[in-house]
Amino acid sequence: MRASCHDGRDLTGFIDGTENPALEAAYEVATIADGAGAGGAFAITQRWVHDLEAFNALPVAQQEAVVGRTKPDSVQLDDDVRPPTSHVTRMIIEEDGEELAIYRRSVPYGTVGEHGLHFVAFSAQPDRFTKMLRRMFGADDGVRDRLTEFSVPVTGAYWFVPSLEALGAALG
Repeated sequence: MRASCHDGRDLTGFIDGTENPALEAAYEVATIADGAGAGGAFAITQRWVHDLEAFNALPVAQQEAVVGRTKPDSVQLDDDVRPPTSHVTRMIIEEDGEELAIYRRSVPYGTVGEHGLHFVAFSAQPDRFTKMLRRMFGADDGVRDRLTEFSVPVTGAYWFVPSLEALGAALG
């Protein structure tokens, strides 16, 4: 059975964005609290292209090992079962006992010849994106997120998104 994208699933059939902070905490995670740029946010945008044929050729248990969660209900695999190369393992980064959180939104897309994901994330601290990307591609420890075997980034950009107040002031 193929899941629809309407229940938060990517075209791989897995629920996307399960590590997002609760809505009550999202504003704090995504926006700069004070100082230069207060009320604004840093953002990253990316377009990823999936090799769904290769991914779907894997048995579901292997797909779950790639992602680090169960496919039907998105339950995170136990630490002793989840591979160090799983997407979940690579993207959960802790510093001083705290998980580095970002707020992410993704939209799956597809054409006759290409399928993928438009990814957008927001953070009050832009270095979180860099840390996550470095970890995803094994830049620091040589361990690469296995999901990158089935999905590759083809575009990407970092942005500063000013607050509505700053935009209003700039427009006079």
